[in-house]
Amino acid sequence: MFDWVTRLFARPLPQGRLHPWILGGVVALILVQIVALSPSSVDERPETVSSSVDPEFLLPRGEKTLASGIPSGKVPDYSVDQFNYVSTQDGVKQWKLVAQQAFLYNHEKLVHARNVKAYLYDANEKVTLVTGLEAKYFMNQRDLEIFGDVTTTFPDGFVLKSPFLRHRPQERKIEIPPQFPVNGDGSQSQDQKLAFDSYGLEFTMANSRITLSRAVQVRTSSPTSETTAIESDRCVIYRDRQLAEFTMSPSRPLDTRFVRIVQPTLLTRSRRTDLNYGNSAKMLNYMVASEDVLIRELSKTAQGLKYATGGKALFDAKRNVIVLTEYPQVYQDSDTVTGEVITLHRDKDIVEVEHSNAYSQGQ
Repeated sequence: MFDWVTRLFARPLPQGRLHPWILGGVVALILVQIVALSPSSVDERPETVSSSVDPEFLLPRGEKTLASGIPSGKVPDYSVDQFNYVSTQDGVKQWKLVAQQAFLYNHEKLVHARNVKAYLYDANEKVTLVTGLEAKYFMNQRDLEIFGDVTTTFPDGFVLKSPFLRHRPQERKIEIPPQFPVNGDGSQSQDQKLAFDSYGLEFTMANSRITLSRAVQVRTSSPTSETTAIESDRCVIYRDRQLAEFTMSPSRPLDTRFVRIVQPTLLTRSRRTDLNYGNSAKMLNYMVASEDVLIRELSKTAQGLKYATGGKALFDAKRNVIVLTEYPQVYQDSDTVTGEVITLHRDKDIVEVEHSNAYSQGQ
């Protein structure tokens, strides 16, 4: 392209000079060629381009972040759609996370995901499924945290609902701290008669044990079709044995340290209570209240029991009776009956006393 220009410059003219019109044309042509061959980005610095982009445009889109500890106002190093990750140790699967979108922060070694499903594996690789709005985990750790509308479904169908959940795979545990409410529903599981509300929960996969931490209420249907609600500070549920143990906090004042058992016609309180919520046809007592037991009649139409006390109360499902032992006493109006064993027949309003040692009749 430039050969003819070169020849023109090389050809001498009189007095060794180029004609002015030729020189001017060559200079203009060269300038035009330089401009045409230079892309506009050559003179622009990378930092100039970056500073012209609003950082908010690069931040993850979505609703307000629920997960704690996520860098605020920082652009993620990577963004992945249809995220799928499996956490393993020594070749054994611990959990798998599937998310609609995930964000990676290299400096914090943090992964933040949205619209998530987590598959938690026990020692036998049975799966507990957890769904939620967000998830978070650190790449140098193994714990997984789920945030927002968390639903946990155990392998047998038992369902938990909570705002937050933490999975500790090293210990095979699920944790919900005591500041978070949790609801349990066994309507689709072997615990079909059991439901509960609590603040805080710990589930140990190895022995299928649930510990409810605070403000516990457990509900179950009795063999007589009554709904029984038990209120306590703490409850341990052994799901493999279908046994629930209720206790109160030792920090409570003694006069308030009682487990409450509420039924349509009875109110019972005691220091401790054990509930067997399995097949009533195969058990002798479906509920046992122990230590400083008080039973009060709530039905206004009943003619028998008004209230009773004792060291232990055994609720017999098959006969629909309550057996009081350990210095039992029954009070009705001004009458008092004591004995070694007192049996309250709930469907007949009959009080049966064995080895009566005292009877007091009022005026």
